[in-house]
Amino acid sequence: MGAAPIVFLAGLLQARLDRTSVTEFLNRVGANPGPYELQRAVAKALRDPTAEVAYWLPEFECYGDADGSRVELPQDPARGMTPIIREHEPVAMLMHDPALADEREPLSSVAIVTGLVIENARLQVQLTARLEELKGSRARLVDAVQQGRQALERDLNDGAQQRLVALSLKLGKLGDDVRNDPELRSRLEEAITDVADSLSELRDLAHGIYPAAVRDHGLAVAIESLTTRASVPVRLSVSDRRWPEKIELTAYYIVAESLTNITKHAHASAAVVELSPDDVGLVVEVNDDGVGGATTEGGTGLRGLADRVEAIGGRLRVDSPPGNGTRVRA
Repeated sequence: MGAAPIVFLAGLLQARLDRTSVTEFLNRVGANPGPYELQRAVAKALRDPTAEVAYWLPEFECYGDADGSRVELPQDPARGMTPIIREHEPVAMLMHDPALADEREPLSSVAIVTGLVIENARLQVQLTARLEELKGSRARLVDAVQQGRQALERDLNDGAQQRLVALSLKLGKLGDDVRNDPELRSRLEEAITDVADSLSELRDLAHGIYPAAVRDHGLAVAIESLTTRASVPVRLSVSDRRWPEKIELTAYYIVAESLTNITKHAHASAAVVELSPDDVGLVVEVNDDGVGGATTEGGTGLRGLADRVEAIGGRLRVDSPPGNGTRVRA
């Protein structure tokens, strides 16, 4: 009996604290909170640092967190869950300490307020999830195209290229049979030259479709081969370090496309190609002293390069003021 007043006062104090936390919650979240602001406000109002808000994403038929990543709802009793409903439809799930289930009033109040102000946060999460899905789709598309290129390069090497080599050998053997016929021998030599030119073009085509040299000999060797065939003197700086295949192939295509543009459009007298590691990955830079004016707009090869770079999480920038050369940096 002597303890009863203390218990009564403690109950009043707890109720007052609960109302205060909910009031602070209302003041803190405002009318249109973002997902991170709402998350922090919910955790503070419930005095539960482990509290989380999982947003229902109808487009993906799953729950997502503030980053747009899929959330699997816990099945064990060590986590409490309170659904948030708007207009008879689920909009979120409030995950919290299961002990809060004994404090229905503050938990219910926070859930109701969250339901009223959640729409902006949920739309942001849904947009983030769409962007992540788009990134994944672009990456899968690049992989599929690359696999197709590799298969085509292999078919050209194993099929048409081998037949042309065999044909060249056969024509060479016929040379002894027409030694006494100058006219026929001349025509045969012309045919052999044509076959050799076709074989060289086919090899260049296969190499452009999929640069096997990158896979077989490394990025440094493949880039050096590119620069030796360039139309202008190229100063090259590249290390022998190996990178994941996606990165090496992308770097190769950046240099190849840049050198092609220098040949076709830049009217340059020299170029510099540099490949170097930084804190997060590989930096590729190609500079020339040409006429400038290059752009990634309008469906150019540089636009395709930008898409390829972005698909593996990188960035490509083109600085090309008219009359002052071009700098491609990825």
